[in-house]
Amino acid sequence: MTGKSAKQTAVIINMIMQFFIETFVGVAIGYFLGRQVDLWVLDEGQVFIYIFMVIGIFAGIRNLIVRALRFSRGGEHEK
Repeated sequence: MTGKSAKQTAVIINMIMQFFIETFVGVAIGYFLGRQVDLWVLDEGQVFIYIFMVIGIFAGIRNLIVRALRFSRGGEHEK
């Protein structure tokens, strides 16, 4: 592989790893926030756990899309 294609491959692998880490953290934070809100508002329900976990998943997907669009426009490095 040439230097440029190796660098692009490394950037793409980095984006994928960041996506999984950010999504995992978002889901974990969503779980714990949802659990606390459920304990505070509802006695037996688990509604907010699912709501906040889905929000964490969407946040990870949104970050991946923004990063991929920035990469496709030529701005590989985030400022």
